[in-house]
Amino acid sequence: MKTHIARTRRVPVKQLVVFILIGAFAPVLGPVLSAQALPPDLVCDGSYHHRTFRHVVIPDGARCVITSSRITGNVRTTGAPRVVSITDTHVGRNIHVRNVVERVTIGAAGCRVDPVAGRNLMVRNSRNVAICEMSIANNLVVRDNRGTLMVRDNKACNNLRVVGNHVRSLRVLRNSY
Repeated sequence: MKTHIARTRRVPVKQLVVFILIGAFAPVLGPVLSAQALPPDLVCDGSYHHRTFRHVVIPDGARCVITSSRITGNVRTTGAPRVVSITDTHVGRNIHVRNVVERVTIGAAGCRVDPVAGRNLMVRNSRNVAICEMSIANNLVVRDNRGTLMVRDNKACNNLRVVGNHVRSLRVLRNSY
């Protein structure tokens, strides 16, 4: 009968120091690394330029201005925001805007570059709406708005619907779907 003698393996001191350092810094670096993986969500009441967000919610009474930015998820309003302005900003999913009291501007500042909505762009029950030079991967729906309304030079890959609006000035020009 043979006896088995367990041998222990010696860990070099340099390797041991590296493992200790990794263990010491893991709690500190872990949240930093995971925070960089996903952009933050935004409850928008102010001006934001050259930023990246995951989802944007525009609450009651807010004045939200987002320019030259990137939104990887959705944009939506809650309640009755005062101003919604999203210009030169690529939106990865849907834009759902409703009940805006003063002004809605979505598209290109000065109609230069054409921002993208990855799925749908819908504006409902709002005042003074301007949607300019957008590329929408699915539907563009503008309904039940008041004041002035301009939907110009947009491309919707599925449906373009401008219906049920009660406006004093309506311009729907050079759109394609």
